[in-house]
Amino acid sequence: MRFVWSILLLLFCLPVAATKQPKAIEWIMVDFAPYYIMHDKYEGTGRDESVIKLLEKALPEVSFKRTLLPASRAVHELSNPQNNYCMLSLYQSEHRKQHIQFTEHSSTVGLSPSIAIRKELAKKLKLDSTKPVSLKSLLAENLALGVSMSRSFGANIDKVINESHDANIISRPGRDTLASLTYMLQKKRIDILLGYPSEHYYLAHSMGFEGDLTQLSLTEAPALSIGYIGCTKNKQGEVTVKLLDEALEKIAHTDAFHDVLVRWLPDNLQPILEKRLKDRNESAAH
Repeated sequence: MRFVWSILLLLFCLPVAATKQPKAIEWIMVDFAPYYIMHDKYEGTGRDESVIKLLEKALPEVSFKRTLLPASRAVHELSNPQNNYCMLSLYQSEHRKQHIQFTEHSSTVGLSPSIAIRKELAKKLKLDSTKPVSLKSLLAENLALGVSMSRSFGANIDKVINESHDANIISRPGRDTLASLTYMLQKKRIDILLGYPSEHYYLAHSMGFEGDLTQLSLTEAPALSIGYIGCTKNKQGEVTVKLLDEALEKIAHTDAFHDVLVRWLPDNLQPILEKRLKDRNESAAH
């Protein structure tokens, strides 16, 4: 009987042991500035790596580990149920939800795709940097658009590009596509460049072009670009996601978190993000 009770006690304890708080969380990082900055004078100040640091402070009892992977492998490794990874700033989709456990709370909120443009050209076209502009209307002006090949910018913007058959669109493949296109923009080989605001801003600064370029938000883009934490979809991942949701609640309204979100935005776009964040928070409160 003593042996039987020991076995029963062990069986009752197993689910508790399997679902207890993780001792460590292993984060996937990718070499993709300005989300993770690995090599230059801004090293360590990337948006996503900074959020991970805030979460680390909010969870002092948990050890944080970091694994650098190529961007092409990141989601694949995260989706492998044999692994126990987490990753920041992921978009949710029905396909991804089959393989990845997502937090309920967003981990990063930023502005949606924008265009970079030379200040002199924006002035010539009488574009107001505080107001959104239509990408479709800019293409109708026969402006040369630079875009990274095989990259999606959301259904509406992708539709504009795919349906603009007569437009002057220059696409480039490769790992450092946006950097080469930024150089082309500054040298007047293209007129406008599609990307995310923080990417434009970081590249302009790192390449010394910040005085020449500005950014405009787009009417075809949603107000915000929202990312979530995704963890490997298994028992450990379910527990880890719950813990990270609690930590996200702790940091969500702190000044430190706010500063991270606007760190890699140009001055003219910071107030736009701040207003949209405020509107989103007020809407959630009601």
